[in-house]
Amino acid sequence: MTVRPPIVGAALWTAVMRNAGHRCECRGACGKKHSAPGQRTQGRCDLENGKHISKRGEVVLIAMPRDPINEGDFVTAASLPARRLAAMCPDCYDAVRRKIAKAIKQLPPQEDGLFAVEEFRVSPASKKQVDVGAA
Repeated sequence: MTVRPPIVGAALWTAVMRNAGHRCECRGACGKKHSAPGQRTQGRCDLENGKHISKRGEVVLIAMPRDPINEGDFVTAASLPARRLAAMCPDCYDAVRRKIAKAIKQLPPQEDGLFAVEEFRVSPASKKQVDVGAA
């Protein structure tokens, strides 16, 4: 059960899908357990490329970086080799993107400029210089 590859990057997408066995490679990064009832171990998502789901229709897997935080933005996936990409179903892909966006928002803010401003701050020599700087 395979669907037609995308127009752009078809060879790369086909290689990623072949490596994944045309099945979503998520093992819980999306937050779901992906395990059958009564099974203790973490399973793999059971959605396959081309599988028909009643509410969504036909599933088309997405090739995304295996380590999206260290690889940079999702847009750079086309420049990576197939071995560094993973096949994800749209549900797992969206959940992983939401988790990454939430983690990025919780990071401490970066400096405003290229250099830390505090190291270049000079105390004024007189009261007049303080007044001029306030204007």
